[in-house]
Amino acid sequence: MPVSWPLVGVFLASTAACFVVAARESRLGNPDSRRGLRWLLLVVGVWGALQTGGLLVANESTATAIYALALAVGFATIGPWLYFCSAYTGHEYHRRRSYRLTAVGVYVVVVAAKLTNPIHGQYFAATLQREPTRLLLIDQGPLYWSSFVLAYLLTGIGFVFLYRLYRQSERPPWTLAGLFAVTGLASAPKAVNLLAPDLIPALTYEPVGVAVFAVGTTIFAEERFVAEERATRRSIVERAAGGILVLDPDGVITEWNKEATTIFPMLDTGDTPVSIEELSSSLAADYDTGRPVLIETTVDEETRTYLSTSHPLEVGTETFGHTLLLQDITTFERQRERRKRHEKQLADMSGAIAHELRNSVTVANGYLDVTLERLDADDPAAAHDSVETAQERVRRIEQSVEDLHTLVRYTHDAGEETFVDLERTVRAAAKTVSGAPLIIVCGGGTVLAAPTRLKHLLRNAVRFAVYNGASTLTLEVRPDGFDVTDDGRHDTGGRDDHLFAYESAEPTADAGMALPNVRALAETEGWTVSPDPSYTDGVRYSICGVCVQPAGDDEDVSADVTDVNTTRSARSTPSSVVDRHTDPPR
Repeated sequence: MPVSWPLVGVFLASTAACFVVAARESRLGNPDSRRGLRWLLLVVGVWGALQTGGLLVANESTATAIYALALAVGFATIGPWLYFCSAYTGHEYHRRRSYRLTAVGVYVVVVAAKLTNPIHGQYFAATLQREPTRLLLIDQGPLYWSSFVLAYLLTGIGFVFLYRLYRQSERPPWTLAGLFAVTGLASAPKAVNLLAPDLIPALTYEPVGVAVFAVGTTIFAEERFVAEERATRRSIVERAAGGILVLDPDGVITEWNKEATTIFPMLDTGDTPVSIEELSSSLAADYDTGRPVLIETTVDEETRTYLSTSHPLEVGTETFGHTLLLQDITTFERQRERRKRHEKQLADMSGAIAHELRNSVTVANGYLDVTLERLDADDPAAAHDSVETAQERVRRIEQSVEDLHTLVRYTHDAGEETFVDLERTVRAAAKTVSGAPLIIVCGGGTVLAAPTRLKHLLRNAVRFAVYNGASTLTLEVRPDGFDVTDDGRHDTGGRDDHLFAYESAEPTADAGMALPNVRALAETEGWTVSPDPSYTDGVRYSICGVCVQPAGDDEDVSADVTDVNTTRSARSTPSSVVDRHTDPPR
């Protein structure tokens, strides 16, 4: 009873190949891919060993039992194959508990049908052929063909995953495609056996196909295999919205997308690995804690704010890196800052209402009471004076209401910002103020602001200058803003910010809310207002944080004094202006 040694050699070689490759450390980056491939090789190795043993035994019952056991082990290869394909192509099916339980259930049912074949006889019938070579002849039953079709349908799902992956590949990996094709062609001998039973023995040749795939992957295509995995991972990163950083367990950045290089140009400076500590100390301190981190960086000469959220890359309890998502929240941060300033201004205005309106109403009521007393005393002249004073307080209430209405309107929304000519705006504002002083603008250019808001800011500056008895109001343009100076009777010496507080009586209560309105409107633009306490020839304050665009070199810079109704303006030779953004445009 000679043994078919060529067949024994083929299956023995495939078994050895599977075990050798499984023992070798895989270069695949995804731990799930490595795990799935290793288990696939081990199970197929056991399958091949059982096939080899079945060819060597001389007892029919033993050969039949080994064949049945080989069928059970062979069907088990579908699990690690699908696990590998799911992980390698970037899916999560292999981690879902419901899918795993379903797979176990299907396997138990199929194996039960295989192992209970001696009872129902619907799976296969086996006869040991002894001449011319010893071989177990199998007559497959309906249950065998049902499980055969099911096995190849399930295996085909893995091939669909791989096909979709390679179809999107920039470099079609023909070597890998050929190896996968060899794995699938392992079923061809079975088809040949059905057509010509005497040509090829009715054995399960799939272990040979998987062994060819394993050895071929290791020897011929592992570099392409790894490159395709890397390209797939990079493709996922590139398609992500916002900046993406992928870190290994040591905090070294291994993957990033184009948006990340815009945020951190250091990533594009060479092939030297960059650690997260080199990139940003703020990110390095908190990325592994899971807490969101706010960072600011300069992009295209503009300061922008990014929110970083970190997600661990885990398999079970093992963490093999982190992914950082960087979202541009500059617009939201600026809106939040504006809302915060607006809320503060509303709180200040509540004090203004208490200070201006309540006091004026109290004064007006007091003078009206005096009027009644003087009328009762038959003193109409004195009563007339009291009425006039009360009327003045009512007019002041009217002005305060108008100021508050303007403030509420223009600290909330004044339209889109644009570059506005500063001199033209202050001239237009001065036209609306009776008795406006001489307006002098030193320097020239435009400022980034909401036009109507800027006009109301400058109108309040002119109103205070009129109250202060100033003969001249000067605006000096600086690289990051402008200074406002008047030569009135009151100065800022010793008063600092009291001039700009709503509930302050500095310099006197009659000054109204002009300067507090200037500060409120400026803060809405994101600017700051700082008085100059060292200036004693009037009132001077600086408005900073303004985006200034200098005047063109061909602009007429000669002094120009124009009398427009009650508004007079002059401009001296412009000062040197540098295009520098202290605050970024919004």
